[in-house]
Amino acid sequence: MLKIKEGELVHLIGKRGKRYQIVLNAGSSFSFTRGMVSHDDIIGLEEGNAVKSSLGEKLVVVRPTLAEYISKMQKGSQIIYPKDIAAILMLADIFPGARVLEAGIGSGALTMALLRAVGKDGEVVSYERKKEFSDVAIKNIDTFFNRVESAGKEGSGTLILKDRDVYEGIGEKELDRILLDLPEPWRALEHVDKSLRTGGILMCYNPTVLQIYKLSRRLELKYARSFRVMGIYEVGLREWEIKGRSMRPEHRMIAHTGFIFVAGKISACE
Repeated sequence: MLKIKEGELVHLIGKRGKRYQIVLNAGSSFSFTRGMVSHDDIIGLEEGNAVKSSLGEKLVVVRPTLAEYISKMQKGSQIIYPKDIAAILMLADIFPGARVLEAGIGSGALTMALLRAVGKDGEVVSYERKKEFSDVAIKNIDTFFNRVESAGKEGSGTLILKDRDVYEGIGEKELDRILLDLPEPWRALEHVDKSLRTGGILMCYNPTVLQIYKLSRRLELKYARSFRVMGIYEVGLREWEIKGRSMRPEHRMIAHTGFIFVAGKISACE
């Protein structure tokens, strides 16, 4: 097992499940309400081992999964939740070697999942006009792939970030997948029609029924010859807990966050 090295980003998990995210630097220390932990005590450990703070608090050291990293990373805009990202990867059928365009990049949560899914031979093109969003996203992406040993940097795809408005056009052609996380995705349908290859998939992510209804109607009225709707989905996630002889669902759950709209590009016929 790879031992934890200086410069890595790790999570420290307390006895009640609280997580602390730190980047390890020799000679530094981490302080919290239950004491202090020297980074030197963590460097060289195997993942899953524990350290004790100066006040005796036990902390388990782990490399964060992508979902865990997303929960703690800086947010420049509202992110797509991991539960929806997982569904998007399957419903949009993101595959190794795919050429994918997304608009916009947001805080980079979906982008990181796409980069891993398309693999080293794949490509993710991200359109983002708001520099404050793209700056945060690039920082998050760089930190994850360069600071987390298990992130899969060597097997991830190529990211191409463009300061471009997808409503005004798409420069790439013969794309395998186009993913739109935008308030008015119907405004980009003309460009999607020209840039998505036959057999490709369009995925739109929107929080409200009215947005999805308007998108669906626009496809039906103007692009029925070019697209077939594959499905409209909503994903809920509820955890369960076991205490002694009792097993019950958690009182709180992640319910509605957004709708996933999926359509396939077809060959227009008379």
